[in-house]
Amino acid sequence: MGRYPGVLERITEPGDDRYLYSFLDLMDDQFADGDKVRLLNIRTFALLWVLMLVNSQAFATETMTLAQCLETGLKNNPAFKASRFNAKAAGEDIKTARADFLPSLSSGYSINNISSIASRGPADSDYLDQDIGSFNIRLSQILFAGSRIVNTYQKAKFSEEMAQAQADLKALELVYHIETGFYGLMKARQDVMIATEAVNRLTESVKSAEAFFEKELVPEVDLLQTRVDLADAKVQLGIAKNNVHRERIALLSLMDLQAEADVEFAEESQNEVLPPLSFDEAYKAAVKNRPDIRVLNFQLEIAKKEAAIALGKYLPVVRADISYQDQDRDYDAPGSSTFGNSYDRDQRNRYWSAGIYATWDIFDGGRSWYEKRKHNTDEQKILALVEDAENTISTGIKKALYSLSEARERMAGSAKAVSAAKAYYAGEEHRLKAGISTIPALLDAQVRLVRAMGNQTRAVLDYQTAASELKLMTGGKP
Repeated sequence: MGRYPGVLERITEPGDDRYLYSFLDLMDDQFADGDKVRLLNIRTFALLWVLMLVNSQAFATETMTLAQCLETGLKNNPAFKASRFNAKAAGEDIKTARADFLPSLSSGYSINNISSIASRGPADSDYLDQDIGSFNIRLSQILFAGSRIVNTYQKAKFSEEMAQAQADLKALELVYHIETGFYGLMKARQDVMIATEAVNRLTESVKSAEAFFEKELVPEVDLLQTRVDLADAKVQLGIAKNNVHRERIALLSLMDLQAEADVEFAEESQNEVLPPLSFDEAYKAAVKNRPDIRVLNFQLEIAKKEAAIALGKYLPVVRADISYQDQDRDYDAPGSSTFGNSYDRDQRNRYWSAGIYATWDIFDGGRSWYEKRKHNTDEQKILALVEDAENTISTGIKKALYSLSEARERMAGSAKAVSAAKAYYAGEEHRLKAGISTIPALLDAQVRLVRAMGNQTRAVLDYQTAASELKLMTGGKP
């Protein structure tokens, strides 16, 4: 292929067939007319090879690590997206509350028609037949409202920060569920590997037992026992495979992906051991970082602002108004003086007005007072919830630290147990072939090996789960 540099690389580009046929034409020139069969075979092989390569590139299975699963989940999960929209909506409330600091401008226009039906006594020009057009525009600014506007604005800011903290809490919980789901899937796949290996070993044991039974070297009960153990191992393999499907579907659901998605999950590192962490360090990080603690603190500040708003209703509201009025009256009939002279009644009045107005609700039946007491009670409730949350976090941290320590010890012990169980099984298998052991002894070694491998897998999963729980309790990576 050295005579045609670059051609072989270019024919692998998906979606472009020109280089493929150029390559085949170059091949065509190198063969004589009498060797068409060989040429046809080579052309067919080359075409199939290129199509397989292009298809493999186009339909390659996507491989996702834990970090990619977390990124996809935080991008797609509907519940987390809803929490972010809630934080965004709370930000709009701040702009709404800020508008109360600015003056308001209003305008109005009206047209009225008055038709007199009957009258007695001196005529009142306001009730004569007429058309009235009125236009006004007013600029109003609140000067004082008992600090209600300021407290409402500050309350809106706390609400926005609380909504963001709630979104952070949703993200923290989503990360925890994705991590534990991912680790559960890895453990389920490891269980399948262990169960498959057990089935393969027991299959060979059945073959050996059948051979020994034919030579009357073992009783029939040993053969039956190996067959029963093989059947049980196949059942366990089926359960393990089904568990893989369940864990996979749950993980895909957290990332808002279809259950049929062509995704393969790969673990970046195994048995990663975190550095030791003391309870005081973990609890200090939790108080600082846990979103739910921040949510409760913001709720406490909001309750204080609500109480201040209720108390401010007992204070007056002072407002400055500037307005412009334009009124046009068009009477149907002219007026007449005492001497019988007629005159035009029509008039148009235009004027500016400015003033400062104060209103004071002196008594409202105690409504504002009871609202204030209610919000003061809410403050006490939230303080109790903060204490309860701190106790829950403290307990969770202690349990996670104990679980980490216990799982770390089991990981070290189970690794040694697996090594010893493999050596024990290999020794029993060699002794059986040499005729100095029995099938029950080999089956017992098999059981010990499967149990040791299962214990190791559970120890790793328990450690990973405990590490995720500690991260959840501390509000992030310690």
